Amino acid sequence: MSDMHAPADPKSTIGYRAARLAVIVLSALIILALIGLVVGAILKLSGRSTHVLGGSGSSGTAFSLPPGAKVLSSESQPGRLILHVRSGEGDEIDIVSSEDGHLIAQIKSPPPAPPTRQ
Repeated sequence: MSDMHAPADPKSTIGYRAARLAVIVLSALIILALIGLVVGAILKLSGRSTHVLGGSGSSGTAFSLPPGAKVLSSESQPGRLILHVRSGEGDEIDIVSSEDGHLIAQIKSPPPAPPTRQ
């Protein structure tokens, strides 16, 4: 009976240690993912943008109508507000970013010519 060896402790095997390390690493990754999810949700609900805007017309200033102008019609598309505006200077179509209010594009027509007398 003296030639029987006691069974090895399962906690000291390499397989057990590797599995334990994998569980610790994956748990840390899950916790980091949940923190990222919470931060993203807070930023989204607070109205802060999580991406950088770029492109033409990105001046950083909010769009405003000329004095005495009237909005005749409006349309919306994803991220855009399209306005048909009439002022003393003529009609115009303004395309405005709905995220930060800057003017993206503008199409102007000349003012109507006054009637001529014959």
